[in-house]
Formats: sequence, C-alpha cells, structure tokens
Amino acid sequence: MRDEPDSQPRAGARPEAFSGPDRIYAFADSLAPGEPTTGERIPVPEALETWVTFGLAGESFAIPAGAVLEVLRVTTITRVPHAPYTVRGIVNMRGRVLPVVDLRLRLGLPRAEPGPKSRIMVMPSRGRLIGLLVDSVHEVTRLRKRAIEAPPPDVMTEQSEYIVGVYHLGADLVILLDVERILQIPDSLQALARS
Repeated sequence: MRDEPDSQPRAGARPEAFSGPDRIYAFADSLAPGEPTTGERIPVPEALETWVTFGLAGESFAIPAGAVLEVLRVTTITRVPHAPYTVRGIVNMRGRVLPVVDLRLRLGLPRAEPGPKSRIMVMPSRGRLIGLLVDSVHEVTRLRKRAIEAPPPDVMTEQSEYIVGVYHLGADLVILLDVERILQIPDSLQALARS
C-alpha cells in the first residue's frame, strides 16, 4: 500500500502552539514536516507587465499591450478640416470611421509622411476607438515591473506628463507612455500648432 502524504499537523503540535501573531505561519509549518522553518522566504515570481513597443523618429516607445485592440497597415488617411492639430485624419476600418492621431505630432516630434513600415495602433478610450499613427511596431514584450524606472524629473514638463517610466531593453532605452494622457492635448500644444 502506497504512503499518502500526511496532511495532518505534526503529532507534537498542540493547539496552543498556534497562538500569537504568527499563528498562521506556525500552523502552515506544522503541515509540512521536513520543510525549512528558519524564516527562509520562498522566492515569489517576479511581476511582469506586457507592453507593445514601437518606433517614432528613431526612438523606442511602448504602451500597455492591453490597451491595443489591433494593429493596422496604413492605407489612405483622409484629412478633416478644423480637426485638432494632432489628428492626422480618418480611415475606414471595416466600415467604421476611425480618427487617427499622429503620435509624432502629439509628442512634439517632426512631422513625417507614413512609410511602408508605418502602422496604426487601434485602442479603445472613453467608449470610442482611436488610432495612433506610429513609424513602426516592433513587438509585444514582457517587462520586469521592478526594473521600470521613473522618468527623470528634470526632463518632465506639463507637455510630457504622459511619460510613466523608462526601461532598459537590451541596448535600447524604451519610453513607457500612458495612453489616456497621450490623448489629452494641452492648450499649450494646440496654441503652439497655431503659431
């Protein structure tokens, strides 16, 4: 007959042994005879976050993968008169009109015409679908949460509060962006566009 694991507390464990603020740990220790009880901690798996990395003007950026519904190839973008400065235009996405924000303009980078690697990342925001035009989409990658660094305070301004962190990914420094804040256009940026 095969020995079954003993799931009962040790024979020597008495109810009074499970007293004090650490009674849960004492009880857990009594269920695992032979396990170290010297206060050694079992390593907890490191928390990972999934991000989509993409390129703009030769730099690497990323947004949370959960924010991206799909990635589209760039076809014809129809300009719309009097649209906000950062809106490149609209595209037809399977019969649905999708506004497209030029992320270069939103981040204050030089304007450029879409190329063969350009993509539109589609994401939901406040009950709407919005596209972000980027130079290229690189990959979906998992980043170690503890390795994400806060953006340097001396480079942060009102216009750059959409930056939530930076991450060393191989030889690249990736700038992590907050999707909701990207889509909020400060008055100062809109005024700059008019000048």
